Amino acid sequence: MTEERIEAGSGSYCARRVNLTLDEARDLAKRALKFKQEKGRLPSLTAQDPWEKRMAEGVAFLQKKAKEDSNG
Repeated sequence: MTEERIEAGSGSYCARRVNLTLDEARDLAKRALKFKQEKGRLPSLTAQDPWEKRMAEGVAFLQKKAKEDSNG
C-alpha cells in the first residue's frame, strides 16, 4: 500500500467523524489552497498542527460530499 492510498483512506475516515457545515468546509478548503501556495503541499490529516489538520478535514469533508453527490 502506498502512502497516498493510506492518506486517502484516512481522509475518508476522518471526513466521517468531522462535523462541519458546508460553508465551514468551503472556507477551510479556501484556506487550504492558500496553505498549499505558501507551503507547496496540501494540509495533512495527520499533522501535529491542529489548524493544518482542521484545514485538511475541511478538504476531506468536501471530497466526501462531492463523491456522495456524484453517486446519487
